[in-house]
Amino acid sequence: MSFPHNRLWLLAAPLALAAGVAAAAVEQKSDTGVDLSLAARLSPGQTLKEARNYKLKMQDTKTRIDKLLSKARDKKDVIMIVCVEDKSVRVKGHIAVADQAMSTLETAVQRSDDGVRQHEFMRITILFQKVVVLGTEAENCIGEDVSYVGDTKVEEEVDPSIPADDPSEPALPLPDVTRPPAATPFV
Repeated sequence: MSFPHNRLWLLAAPLALAAGVAAAAVEQKSDTGVDLSLAARLSPGQTLKEARNYKLKMQDTKTRIDKLLSKARDKKDVIMIVCVEDKSVRVKGHIAVADQAMSTLETAVQRSDDGVRQHEFMRITILFQKVVVLGTEAENCIGEDVSYVGDTKVEEEVDPSIPADDPSEPALPLPDVTRPPAATPFV
C-alpha cells in the first residue's frame, strides 16, 4: 500500500538537497583566499576588471618562473631545470586557456549574457589559482638547494655533575667474597 505523500517526499528530498548544495557553493572560498561566489556578485564591468587583474597576476607569475628557470640554468642543476620547466610549461598552458576564456568573457559582456560571463570568470579564477600554486611549486624547486647548509654535525656535552650510572637500572648485588668457616675434619 503506497501513500501519495511518500511520492512527494521522494521528489522534495533531492530538491532540498540541491538547494543546500547550491547555497553552500555560493558561500565557498578557495584555499588561496579567492572568493568563488564573486562572479555572481560582480557587475559586468567589475567582472572584466577583476579578470584582467587575474590575467596580469598570471603574467607576473610567469615572469617570476622564467627568472627562476634562468637561475636554475645558471646553476646547471638538471633537476632544478626540469622541475621549473615543468611548472613553466603548465603555466603557459593555463595562460593560453585564460586568454580564450577572457575573449569569451568580453563577448559575453558585450552580449549581456550573465550565465556565460559568470562561467568564464569562474574559469579564469580557477586558472589563476592553479597558476599561483604552480608559482609556489616553482619557487620550491629552487628553494631546496638554498636551504641546504651542509651535513648535520652533532656535538654532545654532558654535565660532569650527572652520575655516569643509569638510575633507572638497579645495580646487581655484589657477590659475597667472605671465606666460609673451615669445615670440620671427618673422623
